Amino acid sequence: PMSESRLFIRMCLAGALFYCSYTMCRSPVLPLFARELGAGPGLIGLIVGASTITGIFLKYPAGVLSDVWGRRPLLLTASGVFGFMPFAYLPLSSLPALAATRMLHGSATAIFGPVGSAAASDVAPLRSRGRWLATMSSLQGLGQAVAPVLAGYLLATSGFNRVYVVSGVVGVLGLVTLANADWPAPAPARRPGFIDVARRVLSDRHILTVSLAQASQFFLNGVVAAFLPLYAADVTGLGGVGIGAIVGLQTAATVLSRPLFGMVSDRVGRRPLILIGLLTCTACVFLISFTTQPWQLGLAALVYGAGLAVTSSATAAQVTDLTRDSRYGAAHGIFGTIYDVGDALGPIAAGLLVSTIGLPSAFRAMAVMTLVLTITFSQLARH
Repeated sequence: PMSESRLFIRMCLAGALFYCSYTMCRSPVLPLFARELGAGPGLIGLIVGASTITGIFLKYPAGVLSDVWGRRPLLLTASGVFGFMPFAYLPLSSLPALAATRMLHGSATAIFGPVGSAAASDVAPLRSRGRWLATMSSLQGLGQAVAPVLAGYLLATSGFNRVYVVSGVVGVLGLVTLANADWPAPAPARRPGFIDVARRVLSDRHILTVSLAQASQFFLNGVVAAFLPLYAADVTGLGGVGIGAIVGLQTAATVLSRPLFGMVSDRVGRRPLILIGLLTCTACVFLISFTTQPWQLGLAALVYGAGLAVTSSATAAQVTDLTRDSRYGAAHGIFGTIYDVGDALGPIAAGLLVSTIGLPSAFRAMAVMTLVLTITFSQLARH
């Protein structure tokens, strides 16, 4: 069998390829493709959130099944979706078909997210969980950082189809990387009912509080993913390459700083970092609504990306810390389900606001909503 460190490295490499492939289909291409097919702001928000809706229903079952069956079957299933689903975008010509494709594509991250975190938790040293989980997230984020720059370039020079073909090739490379990895079985577990395990995890108020914090983060992040490309195009006048660079800059800031903040959370605790990150991101989205120049937008996106790293470096490790009986799959499944609710609602709510009050005002309103959620987390975490 492979050593734990080799398994972890292979997981990180495959994750980087998978999330590069997946993000190429999402940012900045998806809102622009949806608009070309005739979608208004409300429909764009719904389509961007469609893949996350899948996660709401799939993450928990995937996590529980990985506790019982082992991580490998679930990881390979997600790998197949990552590898082959991008090619399904090529014949699309209608908005319903695009929404359905996004929901199917979303099953890849819905499975890989909680099961990958659980698999890393199985092998991570106890005192380095924050660093190991943050490192895995960062390498996934590296793929996400490269993706919008590459997709923006391909979009500007070759059109949408070339983006989807290259995305599919990258996803297949990830599938090959993970195909013969053999993860150790999780701790022996009886075959519990989904409801019983859910009740056990949901009874832990601390896990729910951390999940609320991540849901707040992703509520805001869904807004940024859906409408930052359109804001960059409509308000600052950037083209495909410039939009890709802005989104890539934001993601690069997250990637480069997340391992550092993961180590900090191992030493000083998770809660302070979660709160600081939430406040930073909320302030940045509020400030984005006043930017009119590309450099201003780039600076705000850079700081936002760092704030996202601060929160996300601590939340997943906190869930692992709080999990009893090594049921990491179930715990991360519940965690992922809750934050996917935020991720799905963010672009949908923003789409409705953009339709009625315009892009800048919608960004401000979403920042205020997230501030309220952040204050709620701060109060719950005290007790």
